[in-house]
Amino acid sequence: MIVALAVTVAVGGVSVGTANAAEPSQFTVTDGAIRTATGTPTPASGTHASLWGNTSYATTSVTGSGRVLIGAIGDNCQGWPTVRVTVDGVSVGQTTIVSATSYGTYPVGAALGAGQHAVRIQFVNDFRAETCDRNVHVAYARMETPGATDTKFSIAVLPDTQQEVLDSTDSRFRNRTDWLVQNRSTLDLRFVTHSGDVVNWDTPDHSQYVIARDAMRPIETAGIPYSLAIGNHDTQATGVGGSARDPAHTRELVRDTTVFNRYFTAGQFGAVKGQFESGKVDNSYSTFEAGGVQWMVLTLELWPRVEAVTWARSVVAAHPRHNVIVVTHDFIDGNGAIEQSASYGATSPQYLFDNLIKQYANIRFVFSGHVGVAANRVDTGVNGNKIYTFLQTFHSNTTNPVRLVEIDTAANSLRTWIHAPYTNQSFGEYDRSFTGIGVVR
Repeated sequence: MIVALAVTVAVGGVSVGTANAAEPSQFTVTDGAIRTATGTPTPASGTHASLWGNTSYATTSVTGSGRVLIGAIGDNCQGWPTVRVTVDGVSVGQTTIVSATSYGTYPVGAALGAGQHAVRIQFVNDFRAETCDRNVHVAYARMETPGATDTKFSIAVLPDTQQEVLDSTDSRFRNRTDWLVQNRSTLDLRFVTHSGDVVNWDTPDHSQYVIARDAMRPIETAGIPYSLAIGNHDTQATGVGGSARDPAHTRELVRDTTVFNRYFTAGQFGAVKGQFESGKVDNSYSTFEAGGVQWMVLTLELWPRVEAVTWARSVVAAHPRHNVIVVTHDFIDGNGAIEQSASYGATSPQYLFDNLIKQYANIRFVFSGHVGVAANRVDTGVNGNKIYTFLQTFHSNTTNPVRLVEIDTAANSLRTWIHAPYTNQSFGEYDRSFTGIGVVR
């Protein structure tokens, strides 16, 4: 349901009303204008909100639950326009408008709870050339129409991508994220996460981070929420060639993630609801709704500090109706055994299992990388719940594997497989299916 607002639009210091429209425009516009609609289908107001610069935005209020849906057309000028959507003061994602005539429907961000929501739509990639001018024209913003719950959806887990960022001509990382976006509807993809070692080592020009950052842009542009776990290679502990940068200070440097946090932020992730340390994604959690139930992705630093584990315990305890997915770089080995060493971190994976993962009835899945190729195990928590753990590392030099996880909340089942879109290769030996997974409702 759209809540109509009385609108006066400031254009060049002059107030322009919309009295001649069939209905008042739902939008208030800053650095833009309410104009006669030119796309189809024609909105009830007969108008759209035209945004023409990176300071242009439209605001409105919508009531309902689910994802925010945007209807818009765009003027292509060496590329289509992109808008960023903020709901209740929080950026929920971006979407690129790819038609000049059809307003279409562009879902942005994760599902929201029922209520009245303040929505802001901002133009973010303005461009003008001698022969064209990139603009965007927003016809409506509304919440998803309630209907039958779709109980089947998927998430994607990226393995160690450190071999894919060494050369700017290597397209494997970007090929994977492009493929995920292209197949978003088929997969009903709701979240993308990464089990760490996004890059291999830092350089003075941070070139590997630039490649990784550009590779994740399709996910952001599509408005799919995501998270990245931090591996040892994503910290200042690892130097050129993968060796220790400063062997005398490795323990301190494994917590130096300054560069990582410069290139990847909570705002870019799209659905972050809390962080252990302000301004750092090392330990953070995101939430989303899918299959008619609530989900949390809890991303933890490598071999975490005790205080980070304590924080994670408080987060899980505060969200007992969320199905929790834990992502951390090192947890099980290539044989599926829980790792025992804290290496040059603070606590071991066994400590994490004993003090967090097995303690809460709503922790369902754990994903990790770091060692081996791929593996899995099933444990039983102290509350009798099953915990499904998966390793995906690969360290591929030739292709770009991604773990896909399909969950059906009605069937209470999980199916996972690994596919590499770069070579159209599947790894059938790692296919797994489970029933009776115990979804929390």
